[in-house]
Amino acid sequence: MMMSMNTKNNFCVFSLILLSCTLSAGEYHLDALNVEALQEGEIIQESVSKTSEAFAKEARGETLGDFLANEQFVDSASYGPAVGRPVVKGMDGYRVGVTNGNVILNDLSAMSQDHAVGVMPRSAEKIEFIKGPASLLYGNYSGGVVRVLGEEHKKEFLQEGVRAEMTGSYGGNGAGTLGVLKADAASQSFSASLSATYHEAEDYKDGNGQIVKDSDTLSQQLHGVLGYKIDEKNNIKVYFNNLNKEYGIPNTTSERTTIEMQQQHFGAIWHAKELFETFEYMQTEVSYSDYLHYEYEADSADGLFGQKQFNISNTFGLDFDSWHIDANIEYMKSDLEVCHEHGKCTDFSVASRSTNVTDGSYMIATTQDSDNPNALPFSHGHPMPNIDESIIKAGLAAKSFLNDEHELTFSLRSDIRELTPDSSNIQQEWLMPTSIDPNYYNVINDMAWSASVGWYAFLSDYVTLQTSLSYIQRLPSSTELFWNGFHHATNSYIMGDRYLGNEESYNFDLELMWSQESFTTQASVFYYDFTNYIYQTPLIGNNNDPINVNTISGIGHDALAWGIEGAGAYVYGAALKESYKKKLDVHKLEASIALEAIRGVLKDGGYIPRMPPFSATTSLGYGYKGLSSRISYKYVDESRFEGAYESKTPAYGWLSAYLEYLYKSNLLEGTIFVKAENITDEQAYNHLSFLKESAPYAGRQLTVGATLRF
Repeated sequence: MMMSMNTKNNFCVFSLILLSCTLSAGEYHLDALNVEALQEGEIIQESVSKTSEAFAKEARGETLGDFLANEQFVDSASYGPAVGRPVVKGMDGYRVGVTNGNVILNDLSAMSQDHAVGVMPRSAEKIEFIKGPASLLYGNYSGGVVRVLGEEHKKEFLQEGVRAEMTGSYGGNGAGTLGVLKADAASQSFSASLSATYHEAEDYKDGNGQIVKDSDTLSQQLHGVLGYKIDEKNNIKVYFNNLNKEYGIPNTTSERTTIEMQQQHFGAIWHAKELFETFEYMQTEVSYSDYLHYEYEADSADGLFGQKQFNISNTFGLDFDSWHIDANIEYMKSDLEVCHEHGKCTDFSVASRSTNVTDGSYMIATTQDSDNPNALPFSHGHPMPNIDESIIKAGLAAKSFLNDEHELTFSLRSDIRELTPDSSNIQQEWLMPTSIDPNYYNVINDMAWSASVGWYAFLSDYVTLQTSLSYIQRLPSSTELFWNGFHHATNSYIMGDRYLGNEESYNFDLELMWSQESFTTQASVFYYDFTNYIYQTPLIGNNNDPINVNTISGIGHDALAWGIEGAGAYVYGAALKESYKKKLDVHKLEASIALEAIRGVLKDGGYIPRMPPFSATTSLGYGYKGLSSRISYKYVDESRFEGAYESKTPAYGWLSAYLEYLYKSNLLEGTIFVKAENITDEQAYNHLSFLKESAPYAGRQLTVGATLRF
């Protein structure tokens, strides 16, 4: 299916109108900018940091991926409206880190696209996306790091007084009902902060007016912080978080697939500053979290994932001569448990053992089956052993101004891991037998390290440049190593590789920005050379067709088999953005046009699956006193470089609009807003999603809401 001529014409007409508005406004003149006068947005930033409210204004939905999808080179891997993880430069899953402050967020969203990120972004105080060398402070991630920050992560103590904020909205066609309450109070020595977030939505209709079954969602999050100010340089903040999500999976199975996710998180952070002459700050955190993820087919509890995680982290900053140094040292211990047993996964269990049963007898039978000519050891029991994992992490990011125009950055990262498989949960018949692999359940001790060097330069009063070279190693996850079984929510069979090596890449990034008067031009390119790119690809039988595990004895599921493999690959892309900002008395005008192109190529031939198609976005904003508005149009091209056996997606155009009015008085501040998505009601598919055919984007949505602050 190809994009209609009307869609192409709409984009061209809208861009021409926007360009004419921009050029006609150019008759107004501002004094030339210099380096000292440049503001945020007019120089290249190592990170994007905004309040959750600012992200929400442009977000299509309520997931973390939705909130970040308008940033350069960022997309969302949706799995229905409840799930959306950020995809950066075409890299998804474990290549993009998501942290709760300074420690990795305890969820399994990187493991599989049906697993929601363990946070409601509306509940956050701030969301930060870090790119380049500075990201190594928090992990070995080629795609960068997304930090979700709450009140507990702020170095400053709350100001004295009482404050409250309430947001409520309602939208049709899957936008749903949203409620957010935030309140805090502080005296000279004590503080308390509380936030509650609620979102519920029913099944939506796509652009063709068809109901997308099982696309409903219900999310609730409660977050609290208690603070004690020891003195002007030290404070302690204790926090708790409780998150519950229940959502349908709009897959192709005849029965309803439901996910119930629970996460509890507790911790304490000691904030200190200026403890000695060169010491700027320190954050020491101790935290514990418990994550559960239930999967139901109709009313049958067929799958269960659980992970307990303990972290001790110390992050600090030093000023030494001309250098500023940030460092992070962390110890993390996690315990992962997995269940797959039809109707029996309401809890975790230890499998029974018998001397009359041969270990792995069913798995041995699958390797000898005539329908399995490749002799792959398929399993229908618990898909992987329980995993105990201990990691010591250390990261350092340093920067120094060589002179007034040039800054050098340098970062190092190392992770040392001990991974212990525990096969006591696996049914005896489906154990990996020693006849196939005697070392399969052995302890793994491994490590990964990364390094990056960057250069930041003011080439003139108007031009800034940032470039970096990086070497990134990532430890393969326990699921990439050990998963061997069916996954109900995705209706797929996945087979990991116990002997995967570290993912390894050599990365080059370059960004150039020119700002003069009201215009800003930003050009970005990147080129990543992976010697070992870990990805999921269909398993192919001797007849050169994808393997359907329903043909393998004892499996009993009509689903394709996928393998986790490592391969050489190139990922590269370019982006260009032209922006215009002008303030005339009480009038504000903003306009922009942005282009993005990304491609992923396997060195042995073919393309990396689920890479973002080419896109072009144009937007226009206008503000007058308390009134602000924005309209944008994004054209997403049809997919052109699909992976093996990957389906195509057609082009589409997405028209959005946002209007708000802000009222202020001495005691009250209020905002009324109206938001519209997919105004032209296009049938749109997300090429990055495993559910691209069964879960297209929602059709036209209209949301109205208000925010009150006291």
